[in-house]
Amino acid sequence: MRGAVALLVLLFCLSGAWTQEESEGVRENDVTQQGHSAGRESRMREVQIESRGTEAKAMTNECMTTQPDIWYEMQKLRDIVMEQREKLRTMEARVTACEGEVEKQKNTVMDLRIELIVTKTKVVELEKETAALETRLTVSESELTNIKNEVQELKRQNTDRPKVAFSAAGLKGNGNIGPFNTDTNLVYTRVITNIGKAYSPITGAFTAPVRGVYYFRFTAGQHGRSSDYMGISMLKNGQAVMSNFHYNSHGYWVPLSNGVSLELEEGDVVYMRLPANYRLHDNTSNPNIFSGFLLFTV
Repeated sequence: MRGAVALLVLLFCLSGAWTQEESEGVRENDVTQQGHSAGRESRMREVQIESRGTEAKAMTNECMTTQPDIWYEMQKLRDIVMEQREKLRTMEARVTACEGEVEKQKNTVMDLRIELIVTKTKVVELEKETAALETRLTVSESELTNIKNEVQELKRQNTDRPKVAFSAAGLKGNGNIGPFNTDTNLVYTRVITNIGKAYSPITGAFTAPVRGVYYFRFTAGQHGRSSDYMGISMLKNGQAVMSNFHYNSHGYWVPLSNGVSLELEEGDVVYMRLPANYRLHDNTSNPNIFSGFLLFTV
């Protein structure tokens, strides 16, 4: 702003000097052509000319004095312009760098958005899987609870259920048993197992303590003479359940064995019998054994 004002002042000063010089030259020519005029008008004109010449010189001196200040201002303006241009170039470089960084950040933001979308999709899938697993877990917990209850019930039933099992041997220490003229009940005196105390080694009979299904088994042996018959029967409440017979043609050991499941009422009796005219052989090796146990109550 200051530079523009100084330039206008300089032009104004120069224009005024040029105008005064032209006016002075014209008036001098008029004086020469007209000659010497009458006293007062000529003197007045000369005074005016001198006065204007003095003013023109003063204005010229003032303009000459002002001119160095204008050039200084213009130099300062140029320096300012150069400085601003340098700053502008620096700003342009920074703007370019910022634009590159902005573009890079845009790409990064785009990548992050894509990753966020993928992550959200995975989260949705995981939530679905979690919900399914929670459902399965709930079902499994319910099933586990039912199984625990069943186990507890079975334990309770097993605890409450009577435990019945027996095995007995020892018809005779060592030797033949029979033959007798009549059927003879067998008494196994050597008790091996008698849980529940349902077998009597005195009578040789098993008495059912509870209503249920029982399994009974026996083994029998014959030895010592050829042409001998061996046989044995199982009875329930006096009625034969099964009978087994064999003929010994060689005189060596001949074994018999069998088993059966019986449904018994509480108090039913099961025992073994040697039929008339048949014999067995016994020793300390226990070839003759009578066994039974409770399968389950009914």
